[in-house]
Amino acid sequence: MKTSLKMFALLFAFFAFIGCSDDDEDPSLNFTVVSISPESATVGSDITVTGTDFPTDASRVELTVGGALASITSLSSTQIVATVPQGAVSGAVSVSVDGTAKTTATNFTVLSELISATAENIPAPQTGGQGQPVGGPFTKFSFETGAVTDSDTEWDIAFRGTTIAVNGGTVTGTAEEPARTGNAAAAIVDGIFADVLSVEGMTFAQDADTAFAIPTGSDNGWYNYNFMTNLVVPIPGKILVFRTHDDKVAKVEILSYYKDAPANPDGFADESRFYTFNYVYNPNEGETSLE
Repeated sequence: MKTSLKMFALLFAFFAFIGCSDDDEDPSLNFTVVSISPESATVGSDITVTGTDFPTDASRVELTVGGALASITSLSSTQIVATVPQGAVSGAVSVSVDGTAKTTATNFTVLSELISATAENIPAPQTGGQGQPVGGPFTKFSFETGAVTDSDTEWDIAFRGTTIAVNGGTVTGTAEEPARTGNAAAAIVDGIFADVLSVEGMTFAQDADTAFAIPTGSDNGWYNYNFMTNLVVPIPGKILVFRTHDDKVAKVEILSYYKDAPANPDGFADESRFYTFNYVYNPNEGETSLE
């Protein structure tokens, strides 16, 4: 009888111990990391990591993006919202709870900021015109550098007079035009510059035999010519959208065709064939956003 009582006491103590151990175990030690949204963003953007059994005490949790420690802005048992930190690089997103780290299955891509700028006095000289054969080299421009370039390959658009060429497609047959070595293309969108937010769904054209992607001639493309005032004026609401030679995207609003972009140009006195334009360039491969 005494032996039976001792065995009962031992078994009771054992199961009580097991029960206490299960009750004390922190379920957050078995947390999971399921996904991240979005999978690409710029520094300073918010990202959301979804999972299970995250502790709600932020002091126990660390989140890193490509090795850089992020600031957590909100936390629940299934979601962590954090800000992409300075110094973050593309790579794994890691969540650490009490020193135990787990990573997302998909790497996160840190995007470069869009470039928004104004190009001023880009020269577009030409020879001939007014019934004479048009000639002269095109002035080539790179959105990546935001400057004129002499490169035979690293250019996106090129200017001569009122003609704009793209570094994609084939030569049109006009004199002294540059060889096309890239995959650039163009589209013309009717609207407001600030409202052109993405190239998603747009149809692009490239330069081709006898035709430029941006149509030439008054009222056909980006400008109107008034022979009475001798003025070349950008058509309001005509936004030029480009795929660059290396498959990035950009948008352009031409402001002036005259040197120093006078507010009220004189077609007989002000020097012409100088482009001033606003542009936004997305330097991220595969991205379509222009905002």
